[in-house]
Amino acid sequence: MSPTEGCATKGMSLLTLNERETTTKRSKPRKRDIGRIRVKGFSIDLPRDDVESALRKHFSSCGEITDVCVHVLTDNLLSDRGFIYFLGGQGTVDKAMQLSGTDVGGWNVIVEPYPFLENADWDPVAFVQGYDTGLGKTEIKRMLFNHFSSCGQIMDIEFHNSTIGVASVYLYGEGAEDKVLDLDGSYMGGCKILVKHIITNGIYTVHPRRRHYGWPSSSKRMRRCLCRKEGNNVDHLMLRIFPVRLVHMRSVQSGCSVVNQFKSTPDIPLEKTF
Repeated sequence: MSPTEGCATKGMSLLTLNERETTTKRSKPRKRDIGRIRVKGFSIDLPRDDVESALRKHFSSCGEITDVCVHVLTDNLLSDRGFIYFLGGQGTVDKAMQLSGTDVGGWNVIVEPYPFLENADWDPVAFVQGYDTGLGKTEIKRMLFNHFSSCGQIMDIEFHNSTIGVASVYLYGEGAEDKVLDLDGSYMGGCKILVKHIITNGIYTVHPRRRHYGWPSSSKRMRRCLCRKEGNNVDHLMLRIFPVRLVHMRSVQSGCSVVNQFKSTPDIPLEKTF
């Protein structure tokens, strides 16, 4: 039996092998690749589309803009601030800062840096496949633990319900996201593994939209739960406290009401998005 004969190439997959060859290793921007600013100075009774369009045009010379967002409040007036996202990191922010105080069609824009929280990329969840599925679950978990332990604190490792061929590794630690992505294409037990990850809630290129601020409030630490039910039993529950804190719970009884065990990231500050 060759060293790679038992490596997983079928079952539930994130990407086919052909797709793997044509996909760039780091398709998702990292925190250092994204620049963000907060802007003020516009009248709150202006049409939102007009303000966002004017801001996009005014800051287009700073770099590639991925989003311009101005919230609308419940009284149909604008929030007094907007948010602009760039690809290009700190360099785009520096260019945008030079435009602070300049005229934007009748009003002067005020520009402030709006960096991500320091720990915004500390809680990645890695999807892993390509390892030897001929091994038992205990041995695969041991190998995954050893392989990913350099990325940060491992909170949990579990297999997807439909196949042993895809595992989720939950981590927490400084620089964990970058370290996880660096393991994409690495070898574990003689097999070349594919590593992808759930987009970290704290890192994004599009500003969170809140319909009349009706989304769960980060200040109240509201939770959104995703449950998969089999009959009357809930066998998997994952909660994310918007936008960055991860709580992973297991052994949950029906109705999402009783939790026997849970693993949580440390209590870290949440980011205000408006």
